[in-house]
Amino acid sequence: MTDEGEAETVKWVEEKGAKYAYGYDRGGKLASYFKVSGIPAAVLVDAKGIVVWQGHPAGITDALIEKAVAGALPKPQWEWPASTKAVKAALLKRQYKTALDEAAKLTEADGGPGISASIRSIVESRVAGLKATYASGDFLGTETSGAALAKELAGMPEKAAVEAVLAELAANKDAGAVIKAQKQIAKLRASELSKRKELEAAMADLAKLSKAQAGNFAGKQADEFLNELKERMRAGR
Repeated sequence: MTDEGEAETVKWVEEKGAKYAYGYDRGGKLASYFKVSGIPAAVLVDAKGIVVWQGHPAGITDALIEKAVAGALPKPQWEWPASTKAVKAALLKRQYKTALDEAAKLTEADGGPGISASIRSIVESRVAGLKATYASGDFLGTETSGAALAKELAGMPEKAAVEAVLAELAANKDAGAVIKAQKQIAKLRASELSKRKELEAAMADLAKLSKAQAGNFAGKQADEFLNELKERMRAGR
């Protein structure tokens, strides 16, 4: 992404022979959303739309990328033929049953079988990802993504697997306290924390959460954010 205009960007791309995709972020809205404080900066989003890594591009490894693209479409949608318009519209809304029904209408020349296989792979990856999220102890992530995925898989047999995970979460006696703590941490992350007193108060809250949730996913999140804030304090930001 660049905050420069089209003329400057196209000239640079042509001069450097850049082969990667690029886009425009005039006003820096995307950079602000990801709290980018310096460039170059990179954000890695997996096939489920979840940010799995963020930092300097040099820190991205092949292993991280391979894991993130598992279940992704093998060919970007902008390269699909015009006949796939209905499929693309359904995928944009994450209406997987509709997307499969529309893909079934496509001919082999339009890539119908391959697109159908890709959609099924996405669904399988989403369900597997939800199970992995629950297994990791990320109960808030399971609750949030599971509820959304159950709606997205309406009319599909895979919905039963999602509902089973949500039922297990509901029966988990430890989940409620972890979810409450995760929401507190998320609220702190969403705060500006621009003043020293605000940073100190947030760090005190995180220390308490870390102690109370030691050994679980919320405790790990509290420790990670606490270390980030300590680094900001040391850097004088």
